[in-house]
Amino acid sequence: MRYLTVLSLAVFIATPVTAQDVPVGCYVRDYSDEHLAKYPEQVVDRISIMFGPYEGIVWADVKVLLADQGHASRDGIGGRYLSETAGNFNEPLEFGVECDGGSFDIVSFDMDTIEIETRRFRLSVDGCGGEETYSDLLETGSSSTTYTLNRSKLGACFW
Repeated sequence: MRYLTVLSLAVFIATPVTAQDVPVGCYVRDYSDEHLAKYPEQVVDRISIMFGPYEGIVWADVKVLLADQGHASRDGIGGRYLSETAGNFNEPLEFGVECDGGSFDIVSFDMDTIEIETRRFRLSVDGCGGEETYSDLLETGSSSTTYTLNRSKLGACFW
């Protein structure tokens, strides 16, 4: 399932994060040219995550525009749009990709922002069995990468 069809908004409690507090809604981050120049190994130019319930769990629809730098540039896919869907199957604040595509953890969130951390999170054009184009949110030379996204209107996650 690439797009969440069931969406709802929820008011949630600020940190510390607990299992019941999985956020629902749209979170986005557009990185400035200045930010990208300061972090040349960063592979994300724009990222959005839509969290929503579906079939009893919360799913995360992750969309990324890759920056033309870091391993994305070296792999020849800078400027490409990739996506992935992850669910909180076992741990409520860990969102995993089927077919062992890695995961990200929600580190903290409040009414305006969410912070995620990943050690490996696959993005692709064509899902689980896809061989065509794929990348990773993890920056080269790092054991983990953290992204801070801002709550946005729902439409900002549909691009």
